[in-house]
Order: sequence, then structure tokens, then C-alpha cells
Amino acid sequence: MRALDSLNLNEKKIIIFDMDGTLIDSIGVWNITDQKLIEILGKQKIELDIIQQERDSFLEQHQKEDIYLAYCGYLKQKYHFSMNEKEVLALRWNISDSYLKEQVDYKERAEIVLKELKKRGKILALATVTTQLQLDIYEHINPHIRAKARLSKTFDVILSKENLTHKKPHPEIYRKIQEHFQAAKRECLVFEDSYLGVLAAKNAGIEVINVYDRYADLDRGKIEAIADYKITHYDEFLNYLENLYKR
Repeated sequence: MRALDSLNLNEKKIIIFDMDGTLIDSIGVWNITDQKLIEILGKQKIELDIIQQERDSFLEQHQKEDIYLAYCGYLKQKYHFSMNEKEVLALRWNISDSYLKEQVDYKERAEIVLKELKKRGKILALATVTTQLQLDIYEHINPHIRAKARLSKTFDVILSKENLTHKKPHPEIYRKIQEHFQAAKRECLVFEDSYLGVLAAKNAGIEVINVYDRYADLDRGKIEAIADYKITHYDEFLNYLENLYKR
């Protein structure tokens, strides 16, 4: 891993951001959602960190087209739900609804970084395995994201789960953005929080900045072994920008 001030931002034309855990604080929402889901349907109270570990492990090992429906099938089997997979998925969405609409917010100063990069003429891309349904909530309903940096006005291109055949760590999502803009790999830069996301960027041959998220702590060693740069807070990148453009 290299020092952030060694990053050559001037050669980067396309700046690509993951969403969940990178730009917005949302991983905890899904931990709480799945805990409530298991409690309602399985009559068990499972610790949040165990839920996250099990979900991360499932998502890493499976490449089904509708991964979240498959995950609900996994929960149904593991915790003996009486509902079918589609009913479980619908309930999962229902539980998460108020969190996504009212509570999810940008990480502190993340929207400032987006605005500063746009001011410097960078092309911004959003590369997420988040569903279009979630993105629509953030775009049209969530007051925090709408007020701080509306997605449609901030990003030049947005790729979501529905645009993909493969999920991270497959490099498809990053290659699609690179090819869309006909950019060289060296002209792209990725911001990612998770090990699978960082690995996807590396698999695409693109430099990546790891954005600290406490929900990725279990993979911290693996992340730092492959990430090119890291920040613990977006203020670090804003300081980098300030120093860069003083030179």
C-alpha cells in the first residue's frame, strides 16, 4: 500500500465509487434488517456480527443472477422459515423500507469529495450491486441524499445490480465503466470499502482507494494487502486535494 500523496490524480479521468459502505452508511441497516427478519420468522435472536459474517460468506460464494432472492432462500433453509423465498424477500424489503427512506445518509464529507472532484473536471461513475429499487429510493425519497448530492445530478453514469451478469469480486462492473468511456485503466480510480469490492477493482487492473468502514474490519488484513491507498475519513482525501492543487 502506498501513501495517498503518491497518487497521481492528474492522470485520472474517471473516478468510480461503490455505494454501500463507501459513499453511504448502509451496511448496518442490512444487519439490523436481517436480524429482525430472523427474529420474526425464525424466532431466534442472532448477533449482528454473526449475521454479517454469514451474509458476506454467502454472497462471496454464490453467483446466482438474483442473488438476494437466493440469499432469502438460504435464510429460509437455515432458520426454518415457513414463507417461500419471494415472500421472505418482500418482508425483508418491508423491514428495511423506513431505514432506506429516512435514515441512510452519506458518510461524513463524502458529498463534498464528490463536488470537489466534479469541480476539477473529473467524470464520476457509481458502480454498485445495489438494486435499482434502492437507488430510486435514494434519488426520489431519501431527504439526506437528495439534499446533499442527488445521484442523477452527481454521477455521469450509474451501474446497478440490474446492469450486471456477475457480482463483485468479478471485474465486470469496473470494466463496463472503463469501456463505456473508452478510458485506459490508468485513467480510472476506484473508491471501495469492502474486500470483495477492492478485489473487483484489482481484478479489473484499476487503482483503488480503500475507504474505511467498520463493517469490513474482519477483512481488514486482506483489504490492506491488496488496496493501493487507504483513507479512514473523507477529510483525508479533501486534504490531499487541497495540497495537490496548491502545488
